[in-house]
Amino acid sequence: MASPPRKARRSGDQADDFGDGLSTRTSSRSAKRRSPKEPEPDPELLELERTQFLRAMDRYKRRTGKTFPSWSEVLDVLRDLGWVSPAKLEAERTSNSPPAPV
Repeated sequence: MASPPRKARRSGDQADDFGDGLSTRTSSRSAKRRSPKEPEPDPELLELERTQFLRAMDRYKRRTGKTFPSWSEVLDVLRDLGWVSPAKLEAERTSNSPPAPV
C-alpha cells in the first residue's frame, strides 16, 4: 500500500530536523522581541562568554565524571564564573541604599 501524499508546506512553515513533525526552530513570531530601549548585545562579548561557559562546563564534567550535570550543578558553575542572579543584585542594591526621607 502506498503512503498518503504529503501535505504541502505553507511558505512560512519551518522544516523539522527529525521527521517527527515537531519543529526544532523558533518561528520569528514567537521569538522574544527586544525593547527599543534595550541595547543590542556585543556579538564578540557574547562569543567570549559562551566559550568561557562551555570550557567551564567541560572542566566540571571531566572533574566530576558526570556527562549530564543537574541544573543546580550548572548554576554552581555559573556562580564560580562570577554570575550573580539579578534578584540578588537588586536585593543588595536596595539594602545598601539609604532610607527614603519621610
